[in-house]
Amino acid sequence: MEALVEGPQVQVRFVTQQREFAIPETAIQTPANLRRYGLSEIINLILQNEGEKQRPFDFLIDGEFLRTSLLEYLNEKGLSTENTLTIEYVESMLPPTPLSSYEHDDWVSAVQAHHPGGFLTGSYDSHVRLWNKQAECIQTLSGHSGAVKAVQWLSSNGDKGTFLSGALDRSILAWEYNTNDGSHSILYECYGHTGGVHSISLNNEGDRFASGSADASIKIWTTTVPSVSDHIDEVETRKKRKTSKANRIAKTPIATLSAHTGPVSAVVFNPISTDTLYSAGWDHSVRVWDIESHVNLSSKNCEKVVHSLDYSQHSGLLASGHADTVVRLWDPRSEDSSVVKQSLSGHQNWVSSVSWSPSSAFMLASGSYDGLIKVWDIRAKGALYTLTHGKGGKKVLSIDWTNDILLSGGEDNQMKIHRLQDMETKSE
Repeated sequence: MEALVEGPQVQVRFVTQQREFAIPETAIQTPANLRRYGLSEIINLILQNEGEKQRPFDFLIDGEFLRTSLLEYLNEKGLSTENTLTIEYVESMLPPTPLSSYEHDDWVSAVQAHHPGGFLTGSYDSHVRLWNKQAECIQTLSGHSGAVKAVQWLSSNGDKGTFLSGALDRSILAWEYNTNDGSHSILYECYGHTGGVHSISLNNEGDRFASGSADASIKIWTTTVPSVSDHIDEVETRKKRKTSKANRIAKTPIATLSAHTGPVSAVVFNPISTDTLYSAGWDHSVRVWDIESHVNLSSKNCEKVVHSLDYSQHSGLLASGHADTVVRLWDPRSEDSSVVKQSLSGHQNWVSSVSWSPSSAFMLASGSYDGLIKVWDIRAKGALYTLTHGKGGKKVLSIDWTNDILLSGGEDNQMKIHRLQDMETKSE
């Protein structure tokens, strides 16, 4: 154990929300000179974790990670060793590891990782790019006439797959690709939006997807390929749009959801409930929808424009990124429309993208126009790690956390890949 020198002792009560690491919450006498490493040794000793079973832990006191000795903390806060400290311990997350960076011809405005299919990126050069698991660009797809702001996997089976892309040209395209022969084709074009498409989300059954647009509407679509007759019925309407191609099969929405009074910046389906959709917009609102009945069930309101949104199935919380540099956490089950469950401050510019950990109820990443990506443990007040996406503070436009990979794209024309610790779900 970390060297114990003669000196003051302090009463400590250890608590945790991670049941597999729980120990009795009785207060124990602890040397005040201990730091994080020594406290980790105490927890492992009580848990009887030896050798490879030992786990590193972080320690929070009043929402702040302990980065000094207990005695230094007490002195800094003006406390005495007579106080009993309640310390929450959490399994440590290893620092993110930068893996690679890949150049595009223009800003990278949309990224999505997928297992096992690889990565998708959308760019301001109007192209969608498909990357394999070795991060090699294996296809560049041309079909849009405006910046691609959203990409969404539909299916992936080895060398074949399908996905969606949405762009500022108001269109959504469904693509089919085959990496064996390098072929790809447009299955259909979704039209109906009168403003640029900012976000696409697929439901958990894979048969419906939603799109959010600058026209203040949300549209719901099926993923099935329309028949030729559908295409013929809409040809005349589509000829009026310069962004449409006459040889593309057209698809129309099955529903339009209207309640936002400004551009819809983000849509995300609840991954457990097929009929529950969340949306965020420039009208300062986060909304909950029942897709089956086309009803806006509730709205969360705040003071600033909402630029990004994500939902965690592990915590049941929504995270939203805002123009006032703050990340806000909401409980969509709460009936109070204006109560923010938690606010995370640290960015210096718009928060353009948020992405929950796919395996932890507490870990969240955010990307900002300040050029930084922050990884948060929502049990603490400050960011756990801060990553620099590009040189000179170039804007981060999109991030995606899938398995142990964190993708980011930005104004520096780069897609960057970081590896994050793939933690098991730690919920209350």
